[in-house]
Amino acid sequence: MLAKYCALTFYYAAVFAQCVAAAYAANLFFRSKSYRLASGILALGFSLMIGRRISPLMHFYADGYYDLFDAFLALCISTLLFLGLAEVKRIILELEEKNFLLDRTAKTDSLTQVLSRAETFSRAELEIERSLRSKKPISFLMLDIDHFKNINDQYGHPIGDVVLQNLAKYCQEELRVVDIFGRVGGEEFLIVLPENSEAMAFEVAERVRNKVASSIVAQGKDISISISVGIASFDPGRNGETAADLILRACYKNSDEAMYSAKTKGRNRTECWSC
Repeated sequence: MLAKYCALTFYYAAVFAQCVAAAYAANLFFRSKSYRLASGILALGFSLMIGRRISPLMHFYADGYYDLFDAFLALCISTLLFLGLAEVKRIILELEEKNFLLDRTAKTDSLTQVLSRAETFSRAELEIERSLRSKKPISFLMLDIDHFKNINDQYGHPIGDVVLQNLAKYCQEELRVVDIFGRVGGEEFLIVLPENSEAMAFEVAERVRNKVASSIVAQGKDISISISVGIASFDPGRNGETAADLILRACYKNSDEAMYSAKTKGRNRTECWSC
């Protein structure tokens, strides 16, 4: 009689452990993003296995048959599966968190929190492709801090970092949500303005330049800076080029040349690239 009740207890405990394991797998399926297919397969497998755990109970109530050793094994297996799945869930969620942080690090400049160089170029290409489809112009602004080396030499690199951070902040305040803004060099930043002609880009550049020139970029030190800005624009209606990567390469080069032209003409000014 004792063996009978022990077997029945083991069977019920095995069903409970199996149900909990299936619930864990289902929860993992809904919480996981990168590993959703694997999580879904696990959830389906653990759910179907519940039937395997219920089957001995049905035999027990139908004809009184039970196997104490089989009941004990069923409980052990379901418990171990649950414990293993709990650990798998922890590992997968931890991996997803690390993948998210790695992806964010790759896309974001760690100092200024604007887009990284690679992400800036990647998004710029997408905007160029959109420009080619819509036949609307797109403009590029290259920004560089004037005499930034003097700031690092006089105040030290930690203050130089603060200057870069505040410059990024002031620039973002003057840009739209759809605009692309990234750090592409030590003190160089690239702004991509979708659906902006050269004239419109010039207005944006001047607004940003004046904002920076009138702001304190390092509190406590009362440091002010100026920037030189170069503009290059692409109009798909007037330019026959259709390769986004070549257009990006040309516009990046042209805006950089225009920025250096602004520096040679006295700095703290905006210049447009011309052939």
